[in-house]
Amino acid sequence: MAKSPRQQASWRVALTFDVEHADRPAHPDGTRLVLDTLAERDVVATHFVQGRWAQAHPALAKELTRHGHLIGNHSHHHARMTWLSPQGLAGDVRLAEQTIRRITGHDPRPWFRCPFGDGTDDPAVLAALDRLGYQEVSWQVDALDWRTKATGPQVARSVIEQATAHGDGAVVLFHPWTVATGRAMPLVIDGLRAAGARFVRLDELG
Repeated sequence: MAKSPRQQASWRVALTFDVEHADRPAHPDGTRLVLDTLAERDVVATHFVQGRWAQAHPALAKELTRHGHLIGNHSHHHARMTWLSPQGLAGDVRLAEQTIRRITGHDPRPWFRCPFGDGTDDPAVLAALDRLGYQEVSWQVDALDWRTKATGPQVARSVIEQATAHGDGAVVLFHPWTVATGRAMPLVIDGLRAAGARFVRLDELG
């Protein structure tokens, strides 16, 4: 019988953040608060960066890499991938890649996350991303931190329950621009560590 996460000496969780321009009211210092919390608790994560966001916040984009976090591509304009023509998709992904590399000095390949998760199971989108040198990364645990009524403790409880139920290799989706995420992050990290989890970047999942 397989051991549950709480019975394992150590199990892996990948915290991932879609770092993007929000289309809802947002906490302007949300990404800064998340970065500070990760640093204080010695946690590495994966950040999917929108090219347009990196242009608007170059200093913060550079800081993501200085802390040892993994950088992925989250498109340039945050459009739904299935709505784009093949040429439009390729142009958007390449523009984001060039912008991220110029600002952070890091190549985001092969990590890509479709905006809104749109295209994550679309064969045409996946094939187009593969030709560009990317693999699409989805998630098993959705924090739903973008919801208007989401609170830090509520998000933390949900993430801890879902990640613990999934076990080793759980990939968690967050949005750092929300108030709830900033308030939830200390609770999430401490709660999952208490359950035996250790935090890894996506390239450490194997």
